Amino acid sequence: MFNQLPPLKALRAFEAAARHGSFTTAAGELSLTQGAISYQVRNLESKLGITLFQRSARQVTLTPQGQSLYRTTHRLFRELEDEIHKIAPGKDQLILTVSVSTYFVTRWLSKRLGHFLNNHPEVTIRLQHSVNDPDFTVEDVDLAIRWGNGNWQQGESELLIPSPMMAVCAPGLMPSKVELDDLRNQTFLHDQDSTDGWREWLRLAGFADLEAGPGPVIDDPNVRVQSAIDGQGLVLANSLLSDDIAAGRLVEPFDIRLEGYGFHLLYEPAARRRNAFQLFRQWLLQEAEQFNRNNSPSD
Repeated sequence: MFNQLPPLKALRAFEAAARHGSFTTAAGELSLTQGAISYQVRNLESKLGITLFQRSARQVTLTPQGQSLYRTTHRLFRELEDEIHKIAPGKDQLILTVSVSTYFVTRWLSKRLGHFLNNHPEVTIRLQHSVNDPDFTVEDVDLAIRWGNGNWQQGESELLIPSPMMAVCAPGLMPSKVELDDLRNQTFLHDQDSTDGWREWLRLAGFADLEAGPGPVIDDPNVRVQSAIDGQGLVLANSLLSDDIAAGRLVEPFDIRLEGYGFHLLYEPAARRRNAFQLFRQWLLQEAEQFNRNNSPSD
C-alpha cells in the first residue's frame, strides 16, 4: 500500500499512452523518447503494484485496472486544463486535439489546413484518427468531425457540410442506357455494418428484396472509393467526391440520394472557452460555407 500519489510525470505518460494506444505516439506528444514513456509507465506499475498494459510485439492494450485509471487520469487532466484556462486566460495553451477520419483529412481538410496554420502559427493542431472507433468519446478530444445524421448521444454538434449519400461507380461499370433493374447484377462495396447505408439506399430505390446488396466489406473509405474507381463495384459516396466525379473517374448513374446526412462538428461545451477552439471552429465554418456554396445544385 502506498501512502502518496505517484509522480505526476508518470501519470502524464500513462494518460497519453492510454489515450493514443501507443507509447510511440505518446512520446511524440510529450516530446519524450519512446523509452522514456515505457520507463515512466513501468515505474507507475511498480509503485501501484498492478499491470496497466498488456504488451505485445505490435501494440499495447489496457488491462481492466488500466482502463479504470485512464478514465480517472484523463478526466482530472482535462479538468485541470479547464481550470487553468479559466483562471489564467492569457496563458491559454493553443493546442487543439481534433479527431477526424482519414477520409475527411485526405479529401477536404489537408488541402485547406495549411492556410489556417499560416495565419495562426501560434496554434498547434493534433489530428487523431479515432473518430470511427467503436469506443470513441468526444471527452477525449477538443473537437471531432464526424459523418452521420447528427443523432449523437454526447456533446454539442453543428452541421458543417450537408452531404446526402449517392451511389457512384466507374464510368464503364454500368450499361450506357442504365436502368434501375441493372442493380440486381452489380457488386456493392460496403462500409462496416454500423455505418453502411446500402440497405437504406436500396429500400429508397425500391429494391428492399436485395437487402444490403452482395459485395465485400471494406472498412477504409479511401480504399473503398479507390476500389470503385478501379471498377470493382458501386460505392455510396458524398459530396467530398465531387472532384472525382468532375474528372470523370466516377459517375452517378441514378438520381436517388439519402438526405439528412453530413459532416458535423462535435465537442463538449467547455471547449468553447479555449482560444484555439474558437479560432479553429470559426475557420472551419467559413471554409465549409464556401465549399457548400460552390457545391450547391445550380438553379
